[in-house]
Amino acid sequence: MHPHVAELVKYARDADVANVVEMFTNGSNLTPELNQKLVDAGLQRMNISVEGLTEHAYEKIAGYKINYNQFIENIRDLYNRKDDSFSLYIKVVDHAVVKSEPGKPTIDLTKEEKQFFYDTFGAISDEMSIENIVPQWAETDQNDLTDTGVYGQEIKSLKEVCPFPFMYLHINSDGSVAGCTLDWARKVLVGDRKEHDLYEIWNGPGMQELRLQMLRGERDKIPMCDTCNAPNVCVIDNLDPYMKELIPRYS
Repeated sequence: MHPHVAELVKYARDADVANVVEMFTNGSNLTPELNQKLVDAGLQRMNISVEGLTEHAYEKIAGYKINYNQFIENIRDLYNRKDDSFSLYIKVVDHAVVKSEPGKPTIDLTKEEKQFFYDTFGAISDEMSIENIVPQWAETDQNDLTDTGVYGQEIKSLKEVCPFPFMYLHINSDGSVAGCTLDWARKVLVGDRKEHDLYEIWNGPGMQELRLQMLRGERDKIPMCDTCNAPNVCVIDNLDPYMKELIPRYS
């Protein structure tokens, strides 16, 4: 939707600050013209979430009506324009893992719908997947909504340690930095890019204390983290067995 999105991609590539420059999109605004601009800008990966497998399903889920045949052709056009340095990932979600409320059955993709997804997008993508819907956001009832993770893993118990602060930094548009990619509310800020570079923030006191809180089993005392289910449903990594071993490394 951003009128200068291709310029933003080129800026990131020219700055040479990341191994991969990628986008997440529902693909509804792709056009041959925009596709070429993104390819020329050096985009390295695009992740397209297919919101529905028919025009009706798309409108029901996204609240937006599209020409479905044109939607497919625009993705095909992008696939044909790109080279091997550009990876195109296409996904759709299956509702089956969400526990239903009393009297409300769960909604599954049918066998025919799954086959349609593979047949339609398999030839115009480098990777594809049917992902599980999971309650990853904070303020959900932690382990009450699902017993299966996004990768199909069985959810047996809540993790004490969230692996995300050991894996990610999230830089907001104002330069503030969070220790989690899900902290859109900016409740757990660990630094400011306008004042320190990312290497300093990654190894700085804000991130170190956040990691130590996790390793001390104090996730329930951290705003947002206390009600977040992402460590259980969005990542397979489990640091709980290594809590005591890791504490000295971050003290």
